Amino acid sequence: MTRARLAVVGWGRLGQACAAALHDAQDLVLAGVVRRTDSLQAAGANAVRGTPCVAHVRDLGSVDGALLCVPDEAAPDTARELLQMRVPIVECASFESRALREHHERIAHLAARHRVGAVVGAGWDPGVLQQLQHLFELLVPRGRTHVGQHLAAGLHHTAAAEGVPGVQGALGSEVRDPQTGAHRYVYVQLARGADFERVRCRIQADPLYADAPTEVLPVDDLASLEREQRGVLVERLGEGAGGPHPSLVLEARADPAAFCARLMLDAARALAAAPHRGWRYTPFGLVALSINDEKEQAR
Repeated sequence: MTRARLAVVGWGRLGQACAAALHDAQDLVLAGVVRRTDSLQAAGANAVRGTPCVAHVRDLGSVDGALLCVPDEAAPDTARELLQMRVPIVECASFESRALREHHERIAHLAARHRVGAVVGAGWDPGVLQQLQHLFELLVPRGRTHVGQHLAAGLHHTAAAEGVPGVQGALGSEVRDPQTGAHRYVYVQLARGADFERVRCRIQADPLYADAPTEVLPVDDLASLEREQRGVLVERLGEGAGGPHPSLVLEARADPAAFCARLMLDAARALAAAPHRGWRYTPFGLVALSINDEKEQAR
């Protein structure tokens, strides 16, 4: 089986995460890393053993695609240069809503003009996180949505939860929303043989947690949770006449760069079988980007 050769353009946290993901891939291979000239001259420039580190993608020879891992301000120019060279790209730049739409439109036009594949939105946030939120709103059409970002540094040990039989350790956090008030989250590491449902009921019945909704979530290792850098909580709470009302909760703790790298590799796999044009990434398949300029469509 021929493995597709992908270049990683940029060597920040995302570029390093993409290189690590490519190292574990069976069907893709890291062709090389493209870095700024000044960073190439720094010590340790060849950070990936046995992998070329170059100043320009042309120095890697033939590649099947490029993963754009550059800062957002550099993304438009880098994407344009690669597409003009007819190098397929996968990108996940983060801009505000209008700027993001305009960025995607420019990439769609360039991909059509140069007849080369390009995937946008292959990231976590913005990207799949917003798609999950939209799915929640489809499943619970009448209700309200709360999306909260939190740092693991905001977690604190809670003696009330740690005193519950069966709890080996516990960390708590609180998210406040102007409309819905406080929501508490307690992460528990259970002792061997402990019953989670019994632990959850005991914690939620404690008067300390009675004044606000409290979610109790089991984790395998509290130490690793404390080391994690980012977290996100998405809640969709049903409302309206009658009941009971449905609710959906997504709670995630991970390094966003690692999530994004996995999504970019999935997008690169999908792009290999797609016609040469611009696409928006979804986990369920690529969606063609519309091109409003009729002249571009006719080229």
